[in-house]
Amino acid sequence: MSAKELTQKMMSLDSTLLFSLLLGVLGSLLFLSESASAESPTPAQSASAPPKESAEVVDLSAVRERYWSRGEESEISVVQNRQYKKAQRFDLGLMAGIVSSDPFLKTTTFGGSIGYHFSEYFSAHLIGMKHIVSGSTALKTFEETLGATTNNNPAKSYFGLEVLGSLIYGKLSIIGRSILYYDLHLSAGTGAMTTENGTSLSPSLGIGQQIHLSDQLSLRVDYRLQYYRETLIEKVITPKLGQVVGQRDNWSNTVTVGVQYRLPNFFTPKPAPQAAPASATSQ
Repeated sequence: MSAKELTQKMMSLDSTLLFSLLLGVLGSLLFLSESASAESPTPAQSASAPPKESAEVVDLSAVRERYWSRGEESEISVVQNRQYKKAQRFDLGLMAGIVSSDPFLKTTTFGGSIGYHFSEYFSAHLIGMKHIVSGSTALKTFEETLGATTNNNPAKSYFGLEVLGSLIYGKLSIIGRSILYYDLHLSAGTGAMTTENGTSLSPSLGIGQQIHLSDQLSLRVDYRLQYYRETLIEKVITPKLGQVVGQRDNWSNTVTVGVQYRLPNFFTPKPAPQAAPASATSQ
């Protein structure tokens, strides 16, 4: 065999080996690709397959009710479980204060009241007040300067009926150490104002506040604007002394401070005592 034939035979053998090697590499790659495809899930399978652990379901309505403590606004009151209750209870009151009406008169007043609370918001009260009147500094200066007095008409007493609407109830903190419970109320009433020269119808409007000290006792502060029409009698001109001079409108500003005592609720029956459970006997 010549060298040329040997060279050609070796080249043919190398080509055959190279071709066989390429086929082996391609076969291996194809096998690995098929194995990876078989092990990894398809996109459809991944979408349909359930997760190994299901996520925790949160009930938003339960969270809202528990943590925000809010329900239907038409069913839940803003203030619940009042510390001091007034509904269906009578109360007795004592009060004292000052009255500002005629600048030539200094008037103080004291009196009492009895009332009934139909609910926590509305109540009615009978009120009686006695007025103590004396001349003011302005009257004394007038008399000393001119040697005469004025045509005044001192008030003597007031008796009437008043309706209260307790529209605001809440509590106040005193430097973080004590809590005061209070009611703020509006009042409207009418009654009879008796003066030195007669008796007149006297409607009134007011605003006040109660500060509860206990279930029975409370402090009360009130402002009332009272109106009545009064008759003036001559006190200055000698020939006309005792004669009616005329009439005028009187607007009185009354400020009183007092205490109220609430009686127990006589209309709500007390719960019957529960019987003691019977002890079990051994057989």
